[in-house]
Amino acid sequence: MVFLGPLAVTLLPPSLTLLVFRLSSSQDVATEPSSEQQLCTLREHPTVAFADLKPWVFNFTYPGARDFSQLALDPSRNQLIVGARNYLFRLSLANVSLLQATEWASNEDTRRSCQSKGKTEEECQNYVRVLIVTGRKVFMCGTNAFAPVCSSRQVGNLSRTIEKINGVARCPYDPRHNSTAVISSQGELYAATVIDFSGRDPAIYRSLGSGPPLRTAQYNSKWLNEPNFVAAYDIGLFAYFFLRENAVEHDCGRTVYSRVARVCKNDVGGRFLLEDTWTTFMKARLNCSRPGEVPFYYNELQSAFHLPEQDLIYGVFTTNVNSIAASAVCAFNLSAISQAFNGPFRYQENPRAAWLPIANPIPNFQCGTLPEVGPNENLTERSLQDAQRLFLMSEAVQPVTPEPCVTQDSVRFSHLVVDLVQAKDTLYHVLYIGTESGTILKALSTASRSLRGCYLEELHVLPPGRREPLRSSREAWLGWGGVEEPCGAVAVSASETLASRGFTNLAVMALAFQGEHKSLVQSQMEMYHHVKLPRAVPPHF
Repeated sequence: MVFLGPLAVTLLPPSLTLLVFRLSSSQDVATEPSSEQQLCTLREHPTVAFADLKPWVFNFTYPGARDFSQLALDPSRNQLIVGARNYLFRLSLANVSLLQATEWASNEDTRRSCQSKGKTEEECQNYVRVLIVTGRKVFMCGTNAFAPVCSSRQVGNLSRTIEKINGVARCPYDPRHNSTAVISSQGELYAATVIDFSGRDPAIYRSLGSGPPLRTAQYNSKWLNEPNFVAAYDIGLFAYFFLRENAVEHDCGRTVYSRVARVCKNDVGGRFLLEDTWTTFMKARLNCSRPGEVPFYYNELQSAFHLPEQDLIYGVFTTNVNSIAASAVCAFNLSAISQAFNGPFRYQENPRAAWLPIANPIPNFQCGTLPEVGPNENLTERSLQDAQRLFLMSEAVQPVTPEPCVTQDSVRFSHLVVDLVQAKDTLYHVLYIGTESGTILKALSTASRSLRGCYLEELHVLPPGRREPLRSSREAWLGWGGVEEPCGAVAVSASETLASRGFTNLAVMALAFQGEHKSLVQSQMEMYHHVKLPRAVPPHF
């Protein structure tokens, strides 16, 4: 699962507490429909204290290991791949026991060169920032003392290097810069990261595979303006990127907007204009706000989660860090995203002109099929000029419901994962929301007003008095807090099978409820719906 606090801006401590929760994606829940008029009126939601979670924690430590920054799940082999500073690990999913440890450190010459450029000894290490399991291989990239490097290794033997390549444009130089990456079904790597030593050249970059390397326009703030990349997904004909950035179209002061950007996976770049550059790059604002005469906007996207079964993208949004703390979760249909990209563009004729809507020359745009010979022959000078200037959409992507699924004042959410729970007559979307204070809130996203915005419970995964943002692996059931403790795992019901799809945040733990072990989702559904539920098997390893 995933529960990173806001994207890492500081290096993680020497050791971390790893918490493992297993999600059940197909729980058998029989419910009785509740009245649409029955609103959530509970003043307090149930909580699970740290002491109640502690019996399910399994510890893992390794001498000299720190900054456990990347996790990749390999359920077919029942293992977890972990990237730390200068180390790679294979751990058992059953109890987080060590299967293999491999050192992956920068050599002495690279570290000396890094320090000669003004970087500290702490910065001049190899921090793993990309970790993706693809079949029998695992692709990884590290900062390598500000000389990024990538390699492919055997997923069952991390000491066996299949290929080593340059990591520039695939991994950031600085371990504090956030980035995201995805490998497409065609084997192409789409990375969104900073690609220069100084950190001034952010880009969405394609490499590997059969397509030519392409990137966003260099040093052009209209394309990308100090972005913070959050997530990337390979969906259909497009690669989608979710980010937040300074809004160039906002005329009154500096404001951050959340965006979704996309490119065609069969894009081959331009001729004369936009050479080695995307010709299909577009971006649109994501609207997550409380409606009203003057809407209240949650402008800063912190986390995204793709629910492919429903063609939905869930996002965690917050207010600016210097503003009053407030958070929300909004959901977006892929059809709504396509609708925004099919609409008009917003264009600025010159630096002194206003940003105005302009008609889309190719509404209902599809990537199409490129001819086998001369794939860029169909790119006319006019189409390339349009691609160079028309990429910002005029209309924002609207959420599924006018109001956010969940809102919370005075709290900053950091990440979430979504599980599908099938009741007798209803499919529930169960949200697990990580907060910067180190707790996990569980809520329902449903069309029924009786449960919208209700917290089913709150998990306290850190000791009393300790407040740390939860961090995570972008995979199902895994998260860890930035605390000076050994790695560990929290067990869940053994009856819940390993999820085959990749989640991005935290999940369900089995607890005793009125003398019986039940999934927390089931127990709380019973509390809200007066539901009679089957027993679940108690956890064991």
